[in-house]
Amino acid sequence: MKKYIMLVALILLLFALFLPSCNNKAQNTVGDKNEANAPANAVNDADNANETPENTAEAAKILPDLPEADFGGHEFKIVSKGPDHNVHWFARDIYAEEETGDTINDAVYKRNINIEEKYNIKIKELPQKDPYGFCNKIIKSGSDDIDLISAGIDGCNNTLAANGMLYDLLNVPRLDFKKPWWDSKTTEGLSIAHRLYSAVGDMTVMDKDATWVIMFNKDMVKNYSLDDPYALVKNGKWTLDAMYNMMKSAAKDLNGDGKMTPDDQFGLVTQNKNTIDFYNGADEYVCKKDENDMPYIIKVSERGISVLTKAWEIQTDKTVTITAEDWMSQYPNDTVWDKMQLIVFGEGRAMFYYAGNNRVTLLRAMDVNFGIIPPPKFDEAQPNYHVSVDFWCASAIAIPTAASDIERTAIILEALTAESHYTVLPAYYDISLKSKLTRDEESGDMLDLIFANRAYDISKMYNWGGICDVVTGLAASKNIDIVSQFEKKYTAAEKAMEKSLEKLLSFE
Repeated sequence: MKKYIMLVALILLLFALFLPSCNNKAQNTVGDKNEANAPANAVNDADNANETPENTAEAAKILPDLPEADFGGHEFKIVSKGPDHNVHWFARDIYAEEETGDTINDAVYKRNINIEEKYNIKIKELPQKDPYGFCNKIIKSGSDDIDLISAGIDGCNNTLAANGMLYDLLNVPRLDFKKPWWDSKTTEGLSIAHRLYSAVGDMTVMDKDATWVIMFNKDMVKNYSLDDPYALVKNGKWTLDAMYNMMKSAAKDLNGDGKMTPDDQFGLVTQNKNTIDFYNGADEYVCKKDENDMPYIIKVSERGISVLTKAWEIQTDKTVTITAEDWMSQYPNDTVWDKMQLIVFGEGRAMFYYAGNNRVTLLRAMDVNFGIIPPPKFDEAQPNYHVSVDFWCASAIAIPTAASDIERTAIILEALTAESHYTVLPAYYDISLKSKLTRDEESGDMLDLIFANRAYDISKMYNWGGICDVVTGLAASKNIDIVSQFEKKYTAAEKAMEKSLEKLLSFE
C-alpha cells in the first residue's frame, strides 16, 4: 500500500511539473493565432523571437478597406483655417513641414509621410483667413485645384453646402462611417435628410479643442471646503444649482472697492454665448430631427424655460460671474480672451471657467491647479451629461465639388483619417491632453466621459431666422421673457428653414 501511495504521489508530482509547460505552450499557440491578444507570450516564446510589442500592436490595427493605388505624385491640396483666421482657432492638424518635438506636430508629420509614401502623393495645405470665400471663388471659377476642405462646421454647411458646393459624403465611395476613426455622433448630428456634407473624425483635433468643458480651481474647492466636483459628476449630482452655489461661495471683492472688477475673485469666467451650451448641457435643443432626419424647430418647453431661466441667472449675476463681453472695451481685438479669461482663472481668481478644451493647452504654463469636468445637468433627474461643441471653432472635413477625382480624394481622406486614429488621436488625447496638460488622473476619466457625450444642436449650423440667437444672446438681454422672444422668431425661422432645406435638397 505504501508503495502504491508513493507511486501515485510521484505521478502527481510529475504531472504538476509538466502542467505549466503545457499551459504555456497552449497560451503561445493561441498567441500565434491572435497576436494582439497575447503580445507578451508572443515575445517570450522562442518560436516567435521576431515578434515585438510594436509588431503585435500593428497586427491589431483595424485597417481601412481601400485598394492599393499609385497617384503619380499628385499634389493633394487641403484648404484650412490659417493663422490669420483667428489667433486661437487655426489648423494645426493638417500639415507639418518637419518634426519639431511637439507632440501634435510630429504626429501630423508622421501621418502625412505614411500616406504620401503609400499612395505616391504630396500633401499641401492652403491656409486661409476666409476659407469659405476662397473655396467659393475656386469652385465658381470651375477650377479643380482643391481636393479637400478642413474648416468650421457652420461655414462648411451654411455657406458651401447650402450653395451646392460640397459632396454628400454618405454617397462618396470608400468612406466608411462605421469605422472607429469617424465620430458617429457627429455623423448623426450633422446630417440632413440622410445627407452629410461635413464630417468629424480623427484626422482633426480642432473639433476636440472646440468641445466646451468646465475647468475648476481645485485649491479653491479645498480651501472653501466645498463638494468635490469629480464626486458630484460621478454620483450624478453635478447640476446647475450645485455649480451656482459653489460659485457664490467663491466670489470675493478682493480690493474692497464695493464692485466686481477683473482684479477680484469670481465664481465663473464665461462668455454670453455659453447660455446655449448650458442649454444643450441640460439636454435641451433649439432644433432636433424627426424620423426622416429632417430638422424641426422646437417650441420651448416648461423644462426648457426653467433651464434657460437658471442659465440666464448664472450668466448675468455680476456679483459672481465675469463675461468676456463685460470687458471687451478694455482690451483690443481678441486679447480679451487671454488678458481677461486666462489671467483671471490662470491666477487662481475664479472657481470655474467655461470654455473650449483648447484652453487646457493655453493654461499649461500657468500655476493654477485645475481639474476638468463636463457642463452640469439641469437636475439630478436628468439621466446623462451632454457636452456642447462650438460649430464656429470646430473644424470638419468636406469634399468640394471642385475635387477633380472623387475616387482619389475619398481614398486619401479615408486613409488619412484611419492613419490619424493611430497617430494624431493618441498624440492629442493620451499623450498631450491626458498626460502632459491635465493635473490629475480624474481629469482623464472626465475627458473620456466628455468626448463620449458630445451633443450637436443643428440650429447652430444654420441659425434659421435668427432662432439660435434667442438663446446665445439671452445673457446680453435684460428681458427674461423667453417665450415671447422665441415667438417673435419662430414663424420667420420656420420659413427660413423651409426655404433653405428646399434649396439644399434640390442639389444632386
